[in-house]
Amino acid sequence: MRIRFKLTLQFTLLVSLIVLLSFLGIYYFTHTYIENRFYSRLRSKAITTAELLVKVDQIDSKLLKVIEKTNKDVLYKEKISIYNYKNEEIYTNNDTVKVVVTRKFLNDVRLEGTATTTYQDIQILGIPYYDKYNRLLVLAGGVDQQGLETLRDLQRILISLYIIIVFTSAIFGWIFAGRALLPIAEVINEMNDIYPNNLKKRLKVRNVKDEIGQLTFTFNNLLTRVEEAFQHQQVFISNVSHELKNPLTKIISQLTVSLLNRRTEEEYQETMESVLQDVKDLNLLTNTLLELTKLSDDSLPNRFTSIRIDDIIWEARSSLLKVHKNYGISIEFSDNIDSDEQLSILGNSQLLKVAFMNLIENGCKFSTNQTINVNIGFDKGLFLEFINKGAVIDTKDQKLIFLPFFRSKKTADTRGYGIGLPLAERIIKLHKGNLFIKESTLDKTVFKVQFFEEKVIVVN
Repeated sequence: MRIRFKLTLQFTLLVSLIVLLSFLGIYYFTHTYIENRFYSRLRSKAITTAELLVKVDQIDSKLLKVIEKTNKDVLYKEKISIYNYKNEEIYTNNDTVKVVVTRKFLNDVRLEGTATTTYQDIQILGIPYYDKYNRLLVLAGGVDQQGLETLRDLQRILISLYIIIVFTSAIFGWIFAGRALLPIAEVINEMNDIYPNNLKKRLKVRNVKDEIGQLTFTFNNLLTRVEEAFQHQQVFISNVSHELKNPLTKIISQLTVSLLNRRTEEEYQETMESVLQDVKDLNLLTNTLLELTKLSDDSLPNRFTSIRIDDIIWEARSSLLKVHKNYGISIEFSDNIDSDEQLSILGNSQLLKVAFMNLIENGCKFSTNQTINVNIGFDKGLFLEFINKGAVIDTKDQKLIFLPFFRSKKTADTRGYGIGLPLAERIIKLHKGNLFIKESTLDKTVFKVQFFEEKVIVVN
């Protein structure tokens, strides 16, 4: 069911319900008013008849009937009866109309002072009439034809108006729903014109203060993120293809050359060692790419546990020194670390170890003396500084250094794939931290990892 039809149906039902309740109220109060007015009229007739019969000595029952017949204000099926204290009928103005009343009703009139009942279509009102000599009951009844016709006319008018109003509300509801949904239809048309090859196009924000404007603004933000994701994906695929192609091409070319002619054992040994190194590089590249894909798991933060950063740094140092014995790695603690709690965060020890190993290896690899100093401190949160002395990182390269596979011209001769720093940055971001270049001068280059203070926890 389309939204426009739903809105029209809901609007029509709402209006119909309101109008129905209003018309029912009108009919009910009109019916009550007509009924009360008719009973008031019966009361006047009853009192008048009783007073004429009791208080005027010259008038008896026969004369009173004659007077009643000459009265022009006679109701349809009018019947006025008077009963004595024994509940015996002593007067009636109309013998042709038969009305049966029970003794219980007569007693109720005496007890309650007034009572009403209905016999067939005749409405009957009973009232007591007392004076110092008589205790009479007067019953006045009749059919309110004028009132019934008024109610029937009112009923026809209300039903006709109800049908007209419902039909009109459906038409206007359909029109207003269409006008209300017009901005959404325009957004849909604009969205249909956006394809992966023209993601730079944005939706027109007509009124940012209303819900449609906010929705359009959200769509534009989403399109910006999608565009960035597409661009990163294209760059990533292009770079991955290039990086995978290089070692594979080298392996194929070396093996092809070796098969052209017979070689000595030493030459085969040299070729196999070269191919083995290329395969190791290829394996390292694929393993690093797998680590990058693992970081897309949104459920990782839910599996974080309490860990100590200093323990992970020492483990990363030990692992690197087993492979690169020539590296110099020193670890220092700032004076502002005064408790073990300041070194504890929620995180994944294996991922952080990978990030720190990449940062330490990167610092040693591009250092002039293959040494790095790791400084651990606390300033509005736990932080780590990776300090080495090497080539100055250009300002323009500092903005690109955390992109996958980016290699500056100064590092082109050094073995690597440009994945270590992007991987480290994504791991740090996953732990609600920031990785950035604090400074890069001729004296030193400093990479800083800053964790937010709210992530620090107390370890019992």
